[in-house]
Amino acid sequence: MNVAFVGCGGMAAHYIGVYRNLDWVRLVACVDPAVPGATRDFAAALATEVDAVVINTPNSLHRAQAVAAIEAGKHVLLQKPVAATVEDAEAIADAAAQSTRTVGLYMSYFDQPLIHDLRDMVRQGWFGDVVHCYARLMHKGGMMVSREVLAGKRNWRASVTETGGGCFIQLAVHYIHIFEWVTGSTVVKATGFRRNLHCPGIEGEDLAVAVLQLDSGAMITLDTAWCADGEELTIHGTLGRVNYRGQQRLAMASSAGPYRGRVVEYSGGTEPAFGGPRGVEQQVEIRPPAFDDIGNPLNQHVQFLEAAREGRPAPVSIASGVHDMKVVWQFYHSAS
Repeated sequence: MNVAFVGCGGMAAHYIGVYRNLDWVRLVACVDPAVPGATRDFAAALATEVDAVVINTPNSLHRAQAVAAIEAGKHVLLQKPVAATVEDAEAIADAAAQSTRTVGLYMSYFDQPLIHDLRDMVRQGWFGDVVHCYARLMHKGGMMVSREVLAGKRNWRASVTETGGGCFIQLAVHYIHIFEWVTGSTVVKATGFRRNLHCPGIEGEDLAVAVLQLDSGAMITLDTAWCADGEELTIHGTLGRVNYRGQQRLAMASSAGPYRGRVVEYSGGTEPAFGGPRGVEQQVEIRPPAFDDIGNPLNQHVQFLEAAREGRPAPVSIASGVHDMKVVWQFYHSAS
């Protein structure tokens, strides 16, 4: 399978190795105006020999590039978020719906076995009824971008037109998607606050707090930032809970009994507590696989390529990413 990369820096540099290391895949074109040895001509991605196009460019370019590749009959994998606006995202989804090729969205967290275990734990009742999900996804990249822009160096992440917002659109789409997928529920309301506190060089927010309501009645709280560090995922249910901190340490407890999954092992046990017996907390270290690990059966790039080769849908659909965008837009409307 011949593949063209459009956008070869940033995140793409972490997983381009997948396309170089699979013996049935050949990287035939790299399109990027800032990468040495790459071409600036997007037409190279639409050449007859190209079977699949992987798009890793600024959000505002996604519509034109993805629609062109889809209409040229290519398989397409698009970096999240789908686009900078809901209108552009819907245009990409419309093109994908009319294509017979495999068109999907790259969501890196689905590489992680833990995320798949969490979904199975929900389905098997290990949590009981899920009542609250929490995620914090923060890094100081906005402060770095701000300094660059104030020093006269252009960066697309500083532009609301090119990104669609600030830290929230870039980071929150991960956990909006994850929590809906894990719980099997849909976000129906979104509200919150956003501010720019420490990044005068960027136009969007560098801090955002959102509260989302699922159709099940459960709640989600999302904290994102470009001016502080830290990552955490928590799910609380009527019987069990998990807390995953820093992409490393998982703490878990449930009165529903043992669980053994891909990477999660919980032996069970209860102890007295206010309100009734609760599960005994256990901890384990779980680290995510590398982005370019072709030995990981859950690697989203390998799964996309295999789906394209076999004529199957992509692991993550563009339509599901459009829904994520609508949640982001509802949050922005509320927080404006």
